[in-house]
Amino acid sequence: MLNAKLRIAQIDCTLANFDDNLAQHCALTEEAIRDGADAIAFPELSLTGYNVQDAAQDIAMHIEDARFDPLRELSRKICIICGGIELSNDYGVYNSALMFEEGVGQSVHRKIYLPTYGMFEELRYFSAGQQIKTITSKRLGQIGVAICEDFWHVSVPYLLAHQGAKLLFVLMSSPLRMSPGSGNPAIVTQWQTIASTYSFLFSSYVACVNRVGNEDSFTYWGNSSVTGPDGTVLCAAPLFRPHIMDAAIDVSEVKRARLHSSHFLDEDLRLISSELSEIIGQGRRL
Repeated sequence: MLNAKLRIAQIDCTLANFDDNLAQHCALTEEAIRDGADAIAFPELSLTGYNVQDAAQDIAMHIEDARFDPLRELSRKICIICGGIELSNDYGVYNSALMFEEGVGQSVHRKIYLPTYGMFEELRYFSAGQQIKTITSKRLGQIGVAICEDFWHVSVPYLLAHQGAKLLFVLMSSPLRMSPGSGNPAIVTQWQTIASTYSFLFSSYVACVNRVGNEDSFTYWGNSSVTGPDGTVLCAAPLFRPHIMDAAIDVSEVKRARLHSSHFLDEDLRLISSELSEIIGQGRRL
């Protein structure tokens, strides 16, 4: 992991309009380059909007598609992490995190846990990812990227952290849900708790990049954040409106957190592997 200036782009997106969204990505990336940022991160499905439904098949693009060329060119000066609908070599359609760096585009994560309950219908339109792997960035070092619902499953950040990621990104398109009471909506508090808990337990940075705006009945609430390896929130964007913010990522803070409390380093991976193998072998869930 390297020391870096990370820019978080909490944006609204135009539903099913790749060209408009690409133009916004390019403009904000050019601004980030001028401001000396090492990397810029956008929300889940930032290049297409979230609620695309049946249009997903028509919008999906292979990572080598020439329409990504503007991002590839800009990435010679900055690392770009964003969300798009990816068409795989065998024509699977995925909700994917894409990374552009040094003129090369990569699909770095395909969303694994596709919510299909309540207001969500992702399994109708997307295939589920099958891998949890870190990626090495020239500017950020070894990082892990997850997408929204993936972070509600502790296995995803757990595996990324134990593969060596000291900076975990979660790209989000999280909408409001009805909840009783006053103050922040429950979903906002829940995400804040998740980010702080994972950053502390894994002694790692966690960057949550949520979007804002409206799509049909979906209202996206924003409040993107970067949390330090001791669980402290370093910066947070406001609710409901677009916002650009920077965070300083300092590898020495990860070292300090892990030396102060060694719970992450003390994890017994062999024991976990053995117990999981037994659970799977018995065909049961605890």
